[in-house]
Amino acid sequence: MWLTQLLERNRQCFPDRLALVDEQRSVTWAEFDARTTELALGLAELGIERGDRVAVLSLDRIEVLESYFALARLGAVFVPLNHSLALPEVAGIIERVGAVAVLGESALLDRHTELPACVRIRVALDKPVFAALGSVAAPRALPGVPDTDPVAVLHTSATTGQAKGVTVDEGSFRAIGLGWLAVARPDDDIVMVNCCPLYHGSMVVSLTYLAAGATVVLMPGFTPQRALAAVERHRATHVWLVPQMLRFLLQAKASHRTDLSSLREILYGAAPMPLDVYADAVDRLGCGFRQVYGMTEVGGPFVTLGPDEHPAPGDVSARIPCGRVIPGMSARSLGKDGREAARGEVGEIVVRGPGLMQGYWNDPAATEEVTDDGWVRTGDLGFIDEEGRIHLVDRSKDLIIRAGQNVYPSEIERALMTHPAVRDAAVVGIPDEDYGEVPLAYVVAPEGTDARALLAHLGERLAPYKRPRNIEFIEQVPRNPAGKIIKKLLRAETG
Repeated sequence: MWLTQLLERNRQCFPDRLALVDEQRSVTWAEFDARTTELALGLAELGIERGDRVAVLSLDRIEVLESYFALARLGAVFVPLNHSLALPEVAGIIERVGAVAVLGESALLDRHTELPACVRIRVALDKPVFAALGSVAAPRALPGVPDTDPVAVLHTSATTGQAKGVTVDEGSFRAIGLGWLAVARPDDDIVMVNCCPLYHGSMVVSLTYLAAGATVVLMPGFTPQRALAAVERHRATHVWLVPQMLRFLLQAKASHRTDLSSLREILYGAAPMPLDVYADAVDRLGCGFRQVYGMTEVGGPFVTLGPDEHPAPGDVSARIPCGRVIPGMSARSLGKDGREAARGEVGEIVVRGPGLMQGYWNDPAATEEVTDDGWVRTGDLGFIDEEGRIHLVDRSKDLIIRAGQNVYPSEIERALMTHPAVRDAAVVGIPDEDYGEVPLAYVVAPEGTDARALLAHLGERLAPYKRPRNIEFIEQVPRNPAGKIIKKLLRAETG
């Protein structure tokens, strides 16, 4: 009952401290604890029982986390839904998990007039009926729920195909949270602006800092102006975002007139930090940086590089290392032969420990595909250096093999981003009769930018076999909400 214990501990230690803040209201730890108990009783009166799956469809707001914690008290399973998904995609997830109820914002629920037959309860989070849930419920004992019971089905970001439902228990949240906090050693006065959505594995970062008694500030979607205003208004000490969001923050005109002096740490993850963004942020913000490397299937953030370990911008030649694995979790780099790779040798990163998922929901074949003797395959190619730090190179599925030579798209993307005209870039492999596969680059740049000049720029930085066959200009690189490039859309463009 990790989530319940988290609430009880913080209610006891920090009753009057703010736990959650959004654009509508705020709640203290005492109020948060009382409300989730009340809400659990109300949901039980509606007929939700231990083991039931309940979908949550909403922008980030306090009621979302109240629902997660209340369902955990009941032993029910919360299933966060990406509110940007199309109607058939939402219905498909609900049907696959057999959700008996959907809790959501009324505007989103109104879009989904026809839900699968398994749904028998619909409640709008922003209507009086939700606020009244449990307020007149008769006191009753809530079940004792072991940490081995499923608590959530978190869906992957699906950059390569249909999203998979990752089943996690409270033991996973506890293992990741305690391991992370042992390394991060947070102060007890943290105010964290959460720029990342609460509907996938990135929410574990917020749960982890909540476990330490932090105040978490929620926003109904990221905009640079909204995030900057939240930092200034709440005197935030920490911000959790993806690198692309940081770029937007620095580019916003409001950033120059916003008081950001309260910031101590920028937490970033989901994608590599562009070196120009890092250098600009270090110069302008004057705070520490903490890298977050995680994966929903292994419980969320399991590797970190802290502020004291971050290199000076001028000392970074290629990419900032991800950092070391947190206590309680283990990571290796495996070569093609399945054996542990030597230090500095590129292989696939695999992970094991108590943070691992129970498996993909009702999909044993997919679970077996990513697990091997207690280890989960991340699909990330990387190496571990002599000091135990993990360095990522690329995704194994994105690797381009040109005439037998490995070409990493991320290396080409980084080289492109060093050109002053390039705003964003993505590289995919395309079939080639002579070489099997060659790189193709997609670039966002001002009108009139010369592709030949970009190829010449790459010629000074990359070996011939790594250079793209062509460069195509596009208006925007497709990315998911976590900031990861959706390369399947670019591959579809190439036919």
